[in-house]
Amino acid sequence: MAQVLVLMSSPRKHGNTDRLANAFIKGVEENGYSTEKIYVNYQNIKPCLGCNVCQKTNQCVQKDDMQEIYEKMLEAKVIVFASPVYFYTFNASMKLLIDRTFAIEKTIHDKDFYLLTTGLAPEESYFRIIKDTFQKYIDCLRVGGNRFVDSILGFQTGNKDDIEKTNALEKAYNMAKEIKINEQEFNSLFFT
Repeated sequence: MAQVLVLMSSPRKHGNTDRLANAFIKGVEENGYSTEKIYVNYQNIKPCLGCNVCQKTNQCVQKDDMQEIYEKMLEAKVIVFASPVYFYTFNASMKLLIDRTFAIEKTIHDKDFYLLTTGLAPEESYFRIIKDTFQKYIDCLRVGGNRFVDSILGFQTGNKDDIEKTNALEKAYNMAKEIKINEQEFNSLFFT
């Protein structure tokens, strides 16, 4: 069980978004917390059917890789969404995952959420939609106690190595070093 779950949706392993996620993970692990990174783009995640069965059962009728992702999201205390910006918002892989969490929206609570994103855009204003979408997503999680803690935006990162030319990696690492997980609260999820 990982304390920090990183959901990474870039199709490019070792690209800008992945490197940003790795810098964050390094900071978290140096704090002594366990992490897991899931490459969302390489998972079998079907689109939401809109059948609403999950709203009665808290379980999705589809059996694919989301079943395991649900468990990991519910176990983690910190959940990080790492996505490149495609036309001002999440890419398709992350949007599939977000839509499918409708099945657990009533059961996901007391999580700290972070957003790591990269894109060709030159300034923060171009990242407003993805940040707003992420905040509204977290607001939809009904039980409460969930919060959007912070984000790192990697501007002007259209080419593979562009992230190295920014201070985003250092910011992600330093932000992760500031994370404090209440161990007693985390352990009570599994040992009570």
